[in-house]
Amino acid sequence: MGTNILGIGQSALAAAQMGIATAGHNIANVNTPGYSRQQLLQSAAAAQNVGGSFIGQGTVVGEVRRVYNQFIAQQVNTTQSSQNYSAAYLNQIQQISNLVADQSAGVSPALQEFFSSIQNLAISPNGTAGAAARQAVLSTGSSLASRIQSLGGRLDQVSEDVNNRIGQTVTSINAFSKQIADLNDFIETAQAISGGAAPNDLLDQRDNAITELSKLVNVTVVDQGGKYNIFMGTGQPLVLGAKVSVLQPTSSLTDPSRIQVSYESNGTLVQLNEQSLTGGELGGLFAFRSNSLDTARNSLGRIAVSIATEFNDQHKLGQDLNGQAGTDFFSIKGPVSTPSAINTSAANMSVSFSDVGALTTSDYRVQYLAGVVPAPNYFKITRVSDGSVSTSTTLPAVVDGLSFNLAAVGSPAAVVTPGLNDEFMVRPTALAASSISMALTDTSKIAAAVPVTTSLPSTNLGTGKFSSGVVNSLVSGTSNSPNGVIGSIVVGDSYKSSTLTPALNLTFATGPNSLAGFPLGALVSVTNAGVTSNYQVAAVAAPAATPPQVVNVPYTSGATVTYGGVSFVIKDNPAAPAAGNTFTLGSSLPITPTKLTYNSGGNNFTGFPANANVTVKNGNTTTSYVAGSAIPYIEGSTISFNGLSFNVSGAYANGDVVNITTNPSGSGDNRNAGLLAGLQTKNTMASGTTSFQGAYGQFVSSVGNKAHELEVTNKSETKLLSQALQAQQSESGVNLDEEAANLLRYQQAYQAAGKLMQIASQLFDAILAIGR
Repeated sequence: MGTNILGIGQSALAAAQMGIATAGHNIANVNTPGYSRQQLLQSAAAAQNVGGSFIGQGTVVGEVRRVYNQFIAQQVNTTQSSQNYSAAYLNQIQQISNLVADQSAGVSPALQEFFSSIQNLAISPNGTAGAAARQAVLSTGSSLASRIQSLGGRLDQVSEDVNNRIGQTVTSINAFSKQIADLNDFIETAQAISGGAAPNDLLDQRDNAITELSKLVNVTVVDQGGKYNIFMGTGQPLVLGAKVSVLQPTSSLTDPSRIQVSYESNGTLVQLNEQSLTGGELGGLFAFRSNSLDTARNSLGRIAVSIATEFNDQHKLGQDLNGQAGTDFFSIKGPVSTPSAINTSAANMSVSFSDVGALTTSDYRVQYLAGVVPAPNYFKITRVSDGSVSTSTTLPAVVDGLSFNLAAVGSPAAVVTPGLNDEFMVRPTALAASSISMALTDTSKIAAAVPVTTSLPSTNLGTGKFSSGVVNSLVSGTSNSPNGVIGSIVVGDSYKSSTLTPALNLTFATGPNSLAGFPLGALVSVTNAGVTSNYQVAAVAAPAATPPQVVNVPYTSGATVTYGGVSFVIKDNPAAPAAGNTFTLGSSLPITPTKLTYNSGGNNFTGFPANANVTVKNGNTTTSYVAGSAIPYIEGSTISFNGLSFNVSGAYANGDVVNITTNPSGSGDNRNAGLLAGLQTKNTMASGTTSFQGAYGQFVSSVGNKAHELEVTNKSETKLLSQALQAQQSESGVNLDEEAANLLRYQQAYQAAGKLMQIASQLFDAILAIGR
């Protein structure tokens, strides 16, 4: 019996000792990240049947089990990933929000000051005040360009910072993945050695590493026989048992300045789609870059392009103090196209602005894809921001104010056909803001005047009025056709004066009707009833080529013909032009002096320049007249010819004369300055729906709204994370008061067990004494 009592005491003593060690271990790790408190599990030993009664044999220590709730742990990891995602996004976008909303750094004040100086010049174009106003225009223009450039440069720095952060995050992901894989191996070994016992501390370390990994990227854990397989985002494996898929930061295939994430597969780096990397800091950085930073750079760039292009276009329609036509006021970079690094050809895209008013804030992906028989191969142009797709079997193609074409490569310049599946990334405005600068530095070259003026002799008997006129196009169209008429010319934002130097003479040919005279190699688009056909002019026709090669461009009455950024319409009036009739496109400057005479009998004007086609706009009705026609006088109408427009009104007497001449000097003329000032409130952006100031306000508002949205989201995610952590700690965390109570409990048990063993020893000694 003494032996049995001694055994019971020994088991009790061992259990109390392990209980004290377990409580002490909990206390020692109260501040250890990821530690789960441990409990000693024990049960009564099997009783012994003695004399018909079962006598207890003490206690059996089962295992030391960690208190761990896998469901709560998954909640913690999920909320941890979401909170870090919103925090990373918020920290980045707050930089932009603070920057664009700052009155001292924002564009809005500089824009207002610039146009205020233009208005002052329109008010005081002469003398000392005029000279000061001109200097103010240059100074405020330079300040505006510098402000936009500085803001664009700061956004470029943010982009570089995001690249660095992505690289650092990838390094951390690899480190935690390696730690998890090693722990998988250690845990398997420990379980094999112990016969399946759980190595609690190693399990805690692995779970903590997964929690830390979830801060960086959203992860999914799959338990496979005690080993954890870790997948990130939408299924990319990070850890498979003891094997790690190492990630690498690599340059984007279509943008070397943009860092992406790749993994190695069979010795080849495979780039992951950033949309598949969700959650955590990495997901937040990618989401910020694609949803906010790219849009911010493009938005600011679009504003810069619109200001520079619209102002330049109007400035070039004016006249400076030297009597010369205006030149570019601002300088700015155009669209950038980057071929994918895995393209099979040397082709690239040449993209230009055809209409800056139609520009969006998106980048574009251009792909050359194989068509389905019998359809030919085609170009697929995808607007990245919303996935909108446009297709064309030939180029050029105009999408959202951009003209997409193949670039000339090499010397002599040649066009390389893309290989199938070749891809190009086109960034129309991303780099524009940081590139804007002043192209004008001489105050005398500010084109505040208009190069045309009119006068009505004092000998006129009527009260007719004829406005001083404006130049509304740098290109004029004339013809010698008694039937066909060429309407007003629309000059796109990609037009260069060298395109029509010398003037382009197009000759009408019949059998079939066509236009000859375009230079060899010229790309010409013909749009009829909304359908655009592209042609390339060649010495010998090749209809099967892409685009079709023609000697002469097919003619359809009323179709819009586009060449070199210039669009025009030739139409029958009333019959088709005759073979040999010529249509000429050339510069509208310098002005051809003209003397118009009013004829009361026909209520019309005569005397327009030879070959000039004239249009008369009355309300919403526009009528074109062939060269040499008498032009009817309509009260309040606008008469246009050779790129000039005039408003007519009043009562003319027979024989009244209107003299149209070149403006002898730009001094004292504020007409173009007034038109330049009017650009401030003119809706020139977003397809004519907003002004420069309105577009910038929308840009600031969108950034601010997104920052506020993320601030609210981050507060919510932080609260959810706090609740999840509290739930986890309430179950798995170490409570020092509880552990102190356990220590006392196990201490008392230890002391009692020791007393039991002492009694057992005394009983045994008594038995031995009987034998003596």
